[in-house]
Amino acid sequence: MDLETLDAGISPLDGEADVERRFSAAILLDLIHRLKPLDRQVIMLYLEGEAAGSIAEVTGITAGNVATKIHRIKRMLKQKYLEGAANAGI
Repeated sequence: MDLETLDAGISPLDGEADVERRFSAAILLDLIHRLKPLDRQVIMLYLEGEAAGSIAEVTGITAGNVATKIHRIKRMLKQKYLEGAANAGI
């Protein structure tokens, strides 16, 4: 999913599902904004659809390091998201 999809939202099948998707997207974006600047830059470029090589050129780290960072960031975001859901009783 790219950032435009997150911002635009998906055509609501029903109001409740649309609200839930928007809420989840807002939580995810908040978690991304809390990342360290380099990690935030890497994941934002990834979400924009950039390849590891392009991200490496922009950030100054190797493509292999970019791939590793993306994997770790995604795992961490998932964990934080699920922890938040568990704490909220969802």
